[in-house]
Amino acid sequence: MRKRPSILVTNDDGIHAPGIYALWEAMQEMGDVTVMAPNTEKSAVGHAVTISDPIRIEPITRHGGFEGYAVNGTPADCVKIAVGSFLEVEPDIVVSGINAGANVGSNILYSGTVSAAAEGIMLGIPSIALSINTFKSDYYDLAKSVAQTMMKKVLHNGLPKGTLLNVNVPKCSASECSGYKITRQGGEYFLDKLEKREDPRGRQYFWMGGKIINNDKSDDQDGNALANNWISVTPIQYKLTDNSFIDTLSNWGFE
Repeated sequence: MRKRPSILVTNDDGIHAPGIYALWEAMQEMGDVTVMAPNTEKSAVGHAVTISDPIRIEPITRHGGFEGYAVNGTPADCVKIAVGSFLEVEPDIVVSGINAGANVGSNILYSGTVSAAAEGIMLGIPSIALSINTFKSDYYDLAKSVAQTMMKKVLHNGLPKGTLLNVNVPKCSASECSGYKITRQGGEYFLDKLEKREDPRGRQYFWMGGKIINNDKSDDQDGNALANNWISVTPIQYKLTDNSFIDTLSNWGFE
């Protein structure tokens, strides 16, 4: 009998989010699942790790048989602890999500969802980050199907060392979906607008808002593909060196 794969599920929206419940449902059908996720929302924390406070783990149960572990740390902490100290056997794959809101363009750098998957590949484990282009939970059926497809493809084909798949699912039904498109990280970014406010005691504070800017019109750009109801699949590496600039920089005359 073929062994069921061991799947580590995590996210950055927190263990009580609807997205991780939907992902747990999808992965339960595919293998043996361990859920370890932040105890509260940790969106946009990037690849932060906890080094100055104790990290605590608490068992969590939800309806329908959901069992997991809540961590008072970051998404990257969850993967580090699960793989390094908690699980008896290293997982075959890490699946992070289903994140509420797309992670495309510059958002990839901020994303705790993507960073959890990046921690997985840094530990040598094939990893997927999965997001959906909505903040409502009415469209998870398509995302669950995509999660299952991506998991099977990754375990069958493997991934290059140091590469994860960043997958973004459009806000639509399966019948409205255009299909899968292999994409690159595009130039989409969030133009910040810091609104200055005052609390009841007269103290100043700021609330961050803004709007999405996308001047990159390429068909293979992740944000554009998503806007046209494609499932965007982008291979992402965590190594950030601009190798094309190395020779030019070497000629700056630092000697």
